[in-house]
Amino acid sequence: MLPRFNSLLVVGCALAALLQPSIVQAGDAPAPSRDAKYWVAPERTPGPLRCAGPAATGVWVSCDRWPDGSDLRRFGEDAIRLCGARTDHEKCLAVYRWIRRWMIFPDKRVGPPTEKIAGRHHKRGFVDQGLKQLNVYGVHWCDGQVRVMEAVWRALGYRAEKVVRGGHTIAGCYYQDYDGQSRWHALDVSHSGILFDRSGRRLLSLDELSTRYYNFYYQWIFCPHNAWDDHRMELSLRPGERLERVWGNWGKPYQDNAARDDAKVPACERGPYPLDYGNGRWTYTPDLEEPGWMEGLAGPPVAMAAGKLQPAAPGKRASAEWDFRTPYIISDAQVRLCLFRRSPEDRISLHLSVDGGESFEPVWQCPSELTGRRDVIVPVCEKFTVTGEAEPPEGFHSPFGRYDYRLKLVLQAEREPADCRVDRISFETVAQQNYFALPQLQPGRNRITVRGSLPENTALKVTYVWDDPQGEGRKNVTLVETVPHTYEIIAAGERWEDCVCKSIAVEAVAATGEGNRTLIREIPSPIRDLLPMRPVEETATAWYQPRGDQLPPIDELVDRLERRKDLRESVCAAAMLADARAFDAVKRIAYEVDDPRVKNQALVALFVMDRRRARPVLFDLAAHKDRSHWDTHKNPSGDAAWIAATTVIGYMAAEAGWQEFLPLLIAALEHPAATPHWGPRYGLLRGIGRLGHGDEAAAEAIRGVLTDRHRDEHTDAKAVAALAAGQIGDPTLIPALRRYVDSSYEPLKHHAALSLSILGDQELAPTLRDWLRVIGDENYRGVAAEALGNLRDRDSVAALTAAAAAEPLPWVRDEIHESLEEIARAYIPTQ
Repeated sequence: MLPRFNSLLVVGCALAALLQPSIVQAGDAPAPSRDAKYWVAPERTPGPLRCAGPAATGVWVSCDRWPDGSDLRRFGEDAIRLCGARTDHEKCLAVYRWIRRWMIFPDKRVGPPTEKIAGRHHKRGFVDQGLKQLNVYGVHWCDGQVRVMEAVWRALGYRAEKVVRGGHTIAGCYYQDYDGQSRWHALDVSHSGILFDRSGRRLLSLDELSTRYYNFYYQWIFCPHNAWDDHRMELSLRPGERLERVWGNWGKPYQDNAARDDAKVPACERGPYPLDYGNGRWTYTPDLEEPGWMEGLAGPPVAMAAGKLQPAAPGKRASAEWDFRTPYIISDAQVRLCLFRRSPEDRISLHLSVDGGESFEPVWQCPSELTGRRDVIVPVCEKFTVTGEAEPPEGFHSPFGRYDYRLKLVLQAEREPADCRVDRISFETVAQQNYFALPQLQPGRNRITVRGSLPENTALKVTYVWDDPQGEGRKNVTLVETVPHTYEIIAAGERWEDCVCKSIAVEAVAATGEGNRTLIREIPSPIRDLLPMRPVEETATAWYQPRGDQLPPIDELVDRLERRKDLRESVCAAAMLADARAFDAVKRIAYEVDDPRVKNQALVALFVMDRRRARPVLFDLAAHKDRSHWDTHKNPSGDAAWIAATTVIGYMAAEAGWQEFLPLLIAALEHPAATPHWGPRYGLLRGIGRLGHGDEAAAEAIRGVLTDRHRDEHTDAKAVAALAAGQIGDPTLIPALRRYVDSSYEPLKHHAALSLSILGDQELAPTLRDWLRVIGDENYRGVAAEALGNLRDRDSVAALTAAAAAEPLPWVRDEIHESLEEIARAYIPTQ
């Protein structure tokens, strides 16, 4: 069932009269809001700032020339706006492009971002949360970068999945193309891989990657969705608290894993900034001369003199606590103290809590020789080298690798309270951040927006520092007393590289009542329009697809093919040109060349050049392994290469509807070389499902996979087989499918439910109605709606109608409305 919106106006009244309880007209649900519970999980990190008095909260600074990374939906909307995208195709490419601008491939020696302390979302602590990847690290393997693409596209209201192909992951994004057809499209975020059809107007679908332009794509499978982000990026600042973030670093990483020699993204997409991590410094210096400084404490001080960091009485332990929260992972921390101690018997110490104040451990005791008035710097952040394999030292107790911590100052005077005191205290926390996520300035007009919630008498001071052709160290300082506030910074230059940001600082200060105003303004400079972004296909090269203007004339191409010159590139060009004059040369390559990449690309080229002539050639190669040369590098018999090629042929046969290929696919599936954990097995199952409707042998092959008849099947193989069961349409597969409705692996669970609904298993309806209320993953709701429509379950009308009224995602609403119409058509007599 393809997602599309159908109004209930035509059938709603009649259906309501026929089915009880009556339907309440749902209408169009509002567009997804940023804070909708469907894609914003309860905050876990960094958590709310805990202080006795009010603080500025939800603080964020953005620039209209750069995406806002405070949440995934805003990021996607800004990417679309900045690219001037209008169609779904353009919007998807805009999101893809900006994610690649922000992210770096990791240094293979260090690996992807790993959190050993803050939370283990994966084994070994790998980070897979989109907001952390974009803002904190900016570095990840293919898997992590795909997760960002998937999450942003979903947050925009579209369908998206993480897709596995071989040992690599790409993003699958679903949307409608210019021809009115909705498809799953493939985008390789980390390796710069997108493939266009010959018109250049749309991306190839997932199946078309094996029928139009082969690229190691004999299988594809969906993976379960991640939970929605429980991390927040907005800042919380007490009066006197300041965050300075730099487009650079001070050599203080939590994890330095950027591959500086392997950009994966052209320099034209990076601007004037090198591949590196960034640092930010949080400072909090309560003014002990002002009466309000205690409002910055995590709670009331214990046994302290009024308004002082000094015991109220001798011999009694006094303490004060401060809480620290940052959306960026902590890489260092220290405390600066100006203290006075009369004698060694006067005790001053600092204690650290990493559980929100539930427990503390000492981190510093004032040395006995330190008496009198002293300025002291106290490190409070033990560290360890972070890699994918490294674990924290035993008993590790530090802010390092966390997003929050608490410090307690403890004082105990021997004789007089004034003999043991702190006259000044300042806290410094260094964090790691991705400086490609910072709101960088561009040459010309930059509209800066400051938002958040400010308590009474509190303002925000925002300071930008940058270099441009007008001078070095240019500065803009703006005071914001009411939010939101938008103001303008004009930077000089004609190219992106002409304006180099140095730092942005945000500080909570006392308001004066004079309103929003710029305190320091940059020297006026000529205003230039930014040069347009280069076409996205010029930045995508890893999948080796030549553009139309790079294709050779057909005579030259045939000559190259005959001479086997630049063979891989030449066969790719043949597939793009699709000129039948190259057919015979490509056919010889398909039989004689054993390189699997070249051979399989040649099979595709034959298919796109002339399907009629390709049909017997493809059949011959799949049916008779001995007719061709096969790669024997890893498998001496060549069986593995033959099965992989048969899988690719199966995609073409399924698209063309060549039923005679079905027994060949079944035979390849049952061959010993088609091992359970191998991609071609999944591709063969996909082809069997698409060609096998009503075929008993196909049903038996699928049943064998679902029941582990011949071997212990991989869960991904079962997920593809479960979907194929519904396509084949044999009701005897219902018992084999039912066991997977309760699977913990969502793709298998959802495919089993869809196939059971196609096969008419009415016992599934109560489970599907429960799925309509699942908040964390919209696939449950979309699958449930589609399956209830397949079942035409009249008892589910009320649940579907309630779900339509609450559903924020357009594609799920479309499924619900279409299912209600299916039920209406089944029960309303035809006029």
